[in-house]
Amino acid sequence: MVAEHLAASPAASDEMQTADVDDFVHTGPGTLAGRYLRRFWLPVYQSEDLTREWSIPLKIMGENLTLFRSSSGKAYLIGNRCAHRGTQLSTGIVEGEGIRCAYHGWKYDGKGQCVDQPSEPCSFAERVRIKGYPTREYLGLIFAYMGQGEPSPMPHYPHFESDGVVVSHSRIWPFNYFQHLENAIDEVHIGFLHASSPYQSNINAQVPTISTAEADFGLVQYGHRTNGVTRATYYHMPNITSWAQPSGYPEENGWRDMLGFRVPVDDHNHVTFTVTHAHVDDDKRADFIMHRKAEREELGKLTSIEEIADCVLAGKMRFQDIPYRGNGADMTRIQDRIIMMGQGSIVDRPHETLGQADAAIVLLRQIWRRELKALRDGEPLKQWAPTIPAPRPGV
Repeated sequence: MVAEHLAASPAASDEMQTADVDDFVHTGPGTLAGRYLRRFWLPVYQSEDLTREWSIPLKIMGENLTLFRSSSGKAYLIGNRCAHRGTQLSTGIVEGEGIRCAYHGWKYDGKGQCVDQPSEPCSFAERVRIKGYPTREYLGLIFAYMGQGEPSPMPHYPHFESDGVVVSHSRIWPFNYFQHLENAIDEVHIGFLHASSPYQSNINAQVPTISTAEADFGLVQYGHRTNGVTRATYYHMPNITSWAQPSGYPEENGWRDMLGFRVPVDDHNHVTFTVTHAHVDDDKRADFIMHRKAEREELGKLTSIEEIADCVLAGKMRFQDIPYRGNGADMTRIQDRIIMMGQGSIVDRPHETLGQADAAIVLLRQIWRRELKALRDGEPLKQWAPTIPAPRPGV
């Protein structure tokens, strides 16, 4: 058999090992990159969207799960099916700190342990358990630790905990998460892809010269300009980017601090959780929140980001005709969606032609290869710092 012959070939085995450390994109259970990502706390849902005593089905990291908020308000993440007859557990009823299957009443606690079998005269609940992952909430997001053993330190961002307003939002993107990671540390694209956006005009004045360096938290990309000012964009291992963004509302008194978490749903889709720290004085918080709500309501009445991107990709609309919307951030999302979808759901990296402007992308891949190789070979992994500095606008 051809497959058996290849499996027995030392050369083929070496090739497969090399492919493992180059494979950042496949992250399902058991994959090398999936095992690595599961060593970190990952956001899985927005806190405000999970109501008390409510349960939902959730797919994240290639796993189908059940997310519920208990009567006390704590979020839990457990398996998606009842161990009894395999029905979808999220259709059940949240009771106290657990959830009861709607089919025959088996109840599970927040760790996935069965604690009640009302239909069984001789209960064996203590022998029944489905998967369960620890959760914590921070910056308006529900995080889960999906790895083995003791959880790693939670990420911690003190500059997001200072005065101002912190808001979050999430969006599903129909392509691999690693494309978004690379786009987020590619500062050069801003002056071209987003050149038509006044929202980005103070960044777009000139094309920066790029340099990069590994740091104790991941890497930093520097965008150097001829006026001597440098913009710093941070990448926090394994899947977080941090950048400064121009303010959008009159109540803000400085550039925003931004965090973007890119989390696989599966290999061809991912969810981005974006956290915004707006610098707003206490007496203007209500006005800021009102402006944000009004803008989101207006955007909700317009043609969706998805529809516009699909029209441009299909040749039914020109890229330069994308309308300016809201404060400009929505237009930027449309442009990003077009470009990253245009790479395919998983970009063909072996056929790229990289240059000096791609220095941060090259370093990012080198770090991932090194860490995946260490994980594969049972060698020590780098222990990344749980926090990063505040980003620098550089204008």
